[in-house]
Amino acid sequence: MRTLKHVKTNVLQKTNVEWNKEKQVVVHFAFKCYPYDAFRIWETTYLKTEDGSKIPLIFWSGISLYPNWTRPNYVGKYEFTLIFSGLPKDCKVFSLIEEIDEPGGFLINDMIRNEDDVYRIIL
Repeated sequence: MRTLKHVKTNVLQKTNVEWNKEKQVVVHFAFKCYPYDAFRIWETTYLKTEDGSKIPLIFWSGISLYPNWTRPNYVGKYEFTLIFSGLPKDCKVFSLIEEIDEPGGFLINDMIRNEDDVYRIIL
């Protein structure tokens, strides 16, 4: 007979295996915001490897997805997180690109890959 604890443990183990196999890339952003600011992220945001491969955005937290806007309505530090599919094992340097049809998209070139695939960008 399977108990709830056994099922939870099984799910956590499977999740951990999938996380390690996939090795997502996590990018944390932080910047100073003001009450009149509005920002969002587009689904067309991706990582680009040295060989030109595009690694898609798979999850975002703390920021709205186009066409919606995030409006902080305060002065202070604002943070959000983007999660991308995993980079190829041989990738050493990559770019973060928000390809959009208007000015103001993110473009961060020459990001040096680290062992954890977790990055912090302060704007």
